[in-house]
Amino acid sequence: MRFIVYTDGACSGNPGPGGWGAVIGSIQGDSVEIKELGDSDTRTTNNRMELGSVLAALNYIERHANNPDFSIQIYTDSVYVIKGITQWVFGWKKRGWKNAEGADVINQDIWEALDKVVYHLQKKMNQKIKWDYVRGHQGTPGNERCDKIAVAFSKNDYVNLYSGSNANYYFDILTPPPTEEIKEKSYTKAEKPKNQWYIVLKNGVITRYKTWPECEASVKGAPGVKFKKVTSDSEEAEVLKGWGK
Repeated sequence: MRFIVYTDGACSGNPGPGGWGAVIGSIQGDSVEIKELGDSDTRTTNNRMELGSVLAALNYIERHANNPDFSIQIYTDSVYVIKGITQWVFGWKKRGWKNAEGADVINQDIWEALDKVVYHLQKKMNQKIKWDYVRGHQGTPGNERCDKIAVAFSKNDYVNLYSGSNANYYFDILTPPPTEEIKEKSYTKAEKPKNQWYIVLKNGVITRYKTWPECEASVKGAPGVKFKKVTSDSEEAEVLKGWGK
């Protein structure tokens, strides 16, 4: 038995009203069944909705899987989700749910719940979860459908959540989508990493991030946000001056 999952989150205002959507394909022999999930929150963030969609999908699978020997394939357009659950979470837990700068981990409540269900599925039920990145808004049917569900819930619009055979669904969930590697910055031994960081102006507040994934997670979906990579205090001062800060 295997599961194919698409997830997405949406938010207007970030924070603001948000929604999430998930499409779950359950494959057992020749039978392929589809289950759509979705929900909303009146005041939330895009990242919380991205996390919420994955958490809901895995909770559903945990409740409904009738065979302990199964696998899960997850497709998401959120680098934040993939990096967080496959890399960052281990350091956060070692530091008592603190990030590398010693601050409280944002969205800790959802991360803890997601970490728990992932641990249970992978360790207790002896199955595998594969995480793949699909670029959003590129016409990938699964991603587009999840986005439609998420946006509808964020706007409190009606959306019919499908439940039934893959044969009657909007697209064939068995057809794999184009995926991309999340590229890591690398340096040769002869190179010395450049001193750089990212500054973000959001809602009138300046925030600094050491890495692009952290910066991207902060600015994704945020209207009117400004951000810039800088390599020195003087360069930062010039950018802030240009921003009127």
